[in-house]
Amino acid sequence: MVLDEECKDCLYNSQMKKVEKDQNDESKLALFKAGVKSLCANPPADYCAPLLMRDINNLHCKIFGRGIDYSREKRLFNCALCTLEDRLYGKIISSREPLREALKYSMAANYIDFARLSDLKEDAVQRVVSAAEEVFVDGEVYASFKEKLARARKLCFLHDNCGEIVLDKILIRVIKKLYKHIKVVSIVRGGAIINDVTVEDAAQIKLYDFAEVVSNGTDVPGTYLKEASPEVINLLKSDVVISKGLGNLETLYGSGYGIFYAFTCKCAHIAKRFGAPLWSSVFTEEKSI
Repeated sequence: MVLDEECKDCLYNSQMKKVEKDQNDESKLALFKAGVKSLCANPPADYCAPLLMRDINNLHCKIFGRGIDYSREKRLFNCALCTLEDRLYGKIISSREPLREALKYSMAANYIDFARLSDLKEDAVQRVVSAAEEVFVDGEVYASFKEKLARARKLCFLHDNCGEIVLDKILIRVIKKLYKHIKVVSIVRGGAIINDVTVEDAAQIKLYDFAEVVSNGTDVPGTYLKEASPEVINLLKSDVVISKGLGNLETLYGSGYGIFYAFTCKCAHIAKRFGAPLWSSVFTEEKSI
């Protein structure tokens, strides 16, 4: 998806708020601010938000000697959701429709996003749990999802943020319990970027117990096909592909692959494009070409 003006303002404001909180060297802050403003004002014509986010992070590396550090936030949300995992899984698996319930929690968890919400606090976990009860899952898309799972041998799961990944893991656990013939391959980021999931984060929440974990080989906060490894490109041809979050949506939507997208409408232009209220959760299917 082409970069929207709203994305530029959002990334500029959220990242400046985060860096101003963490850094106190005024001269470097001024340099960073000017650089981010320039990046947001003059991106290449074919850019999307995840590529701009990587440029901002690379600028931070150049000025401050390392990328923007979200390690504390990542640990906080992974740990907070892990303490709820077994209770939530038990509640979901004993429900009348476990797959739908697990999907609702996974969808709602996409709210945890520091690229757009730089001041998230731990109470966001309870918001996610409460919001999951109200998530609407489109019946037609859900029926297609179930039909494809029933015939599938391999499922490719494109993950997004820390914290969120724990509820993705619950969805994977439910899928593997209901569809024992399915092998799940989880794709995570190839390098630290915002609060996106890396192989180290996947290990922390023990995702390896239920899925093979593969790095996409890049530090773009999405699945950028021009830099994705041949292994990742091949996995996008799996029987079922689930894509979480806006970064994956913005880098993959319209690329020709058959993908189920699950995300929260955190941006007005995304909400308008998919005909959904701002901050609502969406589950939609794009057919393969």
